[in-house]
Amino acid sequence: MTRWPRVSREAYLEAGGAAAAIGAGALIALKPSSGAVLAPVGLALIVGWIVWRDARDFIIPDGAAVALAALALGTRLAAEGLTWSAALVALGDGLACGGVLWAIREVYYRLRGHDGLGFGDVKLSAGAGILVGPTGFAVAVLAASLAGLAIVGLRAATCAGFDGAARIPLGALLAPAALGVWALGLGAVPI
Repeated sequence: MTRWPRVSREAYLEAGGAAAAIGAGALIALKPSSGAVLAPVGLALIVGWIVWRDARDFIIPDGAAVALAALALGTRLAAEGLTWSAALVALGDGLACGGVLWAIREVYYRLRGHDGLGFGDVKLSAGAGILVGPTGFAVAVLAASLAGLAIVGLRAATCAGFDGAARIPLGALLAPAALGVWALGLGAVPI
């Protein structure tokens, strides 16, 4: 008799969160008026999920990355129109932004011999690129980088013996920065 593998409670929650975001993204794209409440609340919940997990475990769950991308795509399509060209542009933006971080990840690995960025950060970048586009993504990366430098500066000032080698969860900084860029209307599609 074949036994099914045990699935953790967290895996069920991750799959449920991703499914809910996919449904919300589809609803927003099909009925744009629903996005006025669903998009900000849904995006804030997903960003909170990403921040919590990345700050705790240095992991961005696949379900969170899928949820962000699905809700971002629905939001973009609601704003730009439910057309194939709008969908392709949004997905191309995600591919470009994720591709840039993937390239940085690979170059760092080749030069240093170990990962500096996780693949979850690459997937998060793709979802953020769908939400805010390449220009907004550049602003979000700048904001996240400045926040990371501020954290390192505070650690150096307050921790005796701090050598600057501590890890910082990029996703926990980049996700709120992308949400802020979107909320301020600095990205591809204003709120």
